[in-house]
Amino acid sequence: MKDEEKSREQLIQELEELRKRVAELDQEQTLLHNLMDHISDAIYFKDRDSRFLRISKALAGWYGIDSPDDAIGKTDFDFFPGEFAQKAREDELKVIETGSPLESLREQETWPDGRETWVSTTKVPLHDADENLIGTFGISRDITNQVKMEQERERLIAELQEALVQVKTLGGLLPICACCKKIRNDDGYWQQVEVYLSAHSGARLTHSFCPECYEKTLSEIDEAPTVE
Repeated sequence: MKDEEKSREQLIQELEELRKRVAELDQEQTLLHNLMDHISDAIYFKDRDSRFLRISKALAGWYGIDSPDDAIGKTDFDFFPGEFAQKAREDELKVIETGSPLESLREQETWPDGRETWVSTTKVPLHDADENLIGTFGISRDITNQVKMEQERERLIAELQEALVQVKTLGGLLPICACCKKIRNDDGYWQQVEVYLSAHSGARLTHSFCPECYEKTLSEIDEAPTVE
């Protein structure tokens, strides 16, 4: 009888532990659902063949599908041109073969409608409860605006460097003809001063008379013989 009561106590204890475990799993599922439904980054789980097992609501929005469930069983080849999809597949094969994550990959995505976006991606091995490697999972963050700002900054730096080169050119010794005042350019050709300055400074020159030249020109006109 004592053994039967002990067995009953053990059974009750096991049932209580099982109940707690189920409650923990329910809580984990609730947390996972909240993460997948509300985070703005793209989260995805894939099998060894790179087929989607689950994706976040944000990624479903990126793909233009009504529900995350619509992506199950599909691959990147169903949403992207072949070049990007193939590169993603190769990265995931590398994660599976090495068992090591790939972190902070910068990927350029070209969509079927011609849009181009950039993401920062981390891909990690996916294991089951027995620690068997069954695929990959990853998270991608849209960094398109950041990349555009970097590209704009690089463009401005290039323009500034070009401007500095021009300033240095104008700031050095310029060979100028003592008679006609033409300037010899870097290729050895002689150019009018205004042509050279426009080419090397971006300035647009107009013509006028300084006071001395104005008076001189008037005098020459007055002194010129009259043609009868």
